[in-house]
Amino acid sequence: MKKIFISRGMIVGIFIFLGLIIFLTAVFTIGNQQKAFEKTVTIKVIFDDVNGLQPGNNVWLSGVKIGTVKKINFHGNTQVEIIMNIDRAASRHIQRNAMAKISSDGFIGNKIVVIYGGTNEAENINSGDYLQSEKSTGTDDILSTLQKNNINLLAITDNLKIVSEKIKDGKGTLGKLINDPSMSDNIRLALIHLKTAAVSSEQATAKINSLVSRLDNNGTLIHELTTDTSVYANFKNTIARLRTTSETISDFADSLKKTSGSLNKNDNAVGLLLHDKEVASDLKEITKNLNTSSRKLDEDLKALQHNFLLRKYFRKKEKQEKAKQDSSKIKL
Repeated sequence: MKKIFISRGMIVGIFIFLGLIIFLTAVFTIGNQQKAFEKTVTIKVIFDDVNGLQPGNNVWLSGVKIGTVKKINFHGNTQVEIIMNIDRAASRHIQRNAMAKISSDGFIGNKIVVIYGGTNEAENINSGDYLQSEKSTGTDDILSTLQKNNINLLAITDNLKIVSEKIKDGKGTLGKLINDPSMSDNIRLALIHLKTAAVSSEQATAKINSLVSRLDNNGTLIHELTTDTSVYANFKNTIARLRTTSETISDFADSLKKTSGSLNKNDNAVGLLLHDKEVASDLKEITKNLNTSSRKLDEDLKALQHNFLLRKYFRKKEKQEKAKQDSSKIKL
């Protein structure tokens, strides 16, 4: 049986060949991850602060890796320009009015550039175009905000402590309400009265609703006024007549007022009779004389009845009256 001899040069060649394969595999793997062998377009963004972004970090669109950060340069005094290599196929999904911001791959992961937004009406981006940037919130900003919130929370806690101590000592309205039994009793009574008032109000509302519903029934005045035009016309005429009557009464009252004013004066007969004592005494004297004359006239008439010249006339008159009375009794 023949022995196979492997020379040292052959062993070295095998190791070199394996090393080349490993090297090429690593190059292609890293190049594939970095999109080094794919056709790309260059897009630029200007930020005020890149928050630790470095060349080689990834670029994302809708959660998909579409490129890498190629270069970072200063722009102007304090701004930073980022140059990114984007897959040509993915660039068709980026519009010129899209935005770019710096974010993190996880809570404490590597920095990434996130492209978002854009409208379908806008044109697709070309190589060398600039995207608008959005100021991103960094870890320092988050910590600063948390610190301010902690300060505010501490102040609120101190205030709550002071308020709770005052309530415990019975100070203020709330402290008296919690520590004073009479205060709680008064509030309980007030609530009872309020409940009673609410029940009464509900009952009154129910009665008013019942009254309103009855007013709309047939035969009621409100129903007739709202539905029967003739009743409404008569009611309107009645109101007009009452208005006219009221105006007449008002005019009559004005006339009475003027008449009473005239009676208070002495320049007319009635006013003179009411206010002049001498005229009043004269009227009394005249009335007295008339009564005396009337009595004397009655006496003279009685004397004439007994006179023989007129006696026959009065007897004949008495017989006629008696005959009339007898005939009236017969008829009855």
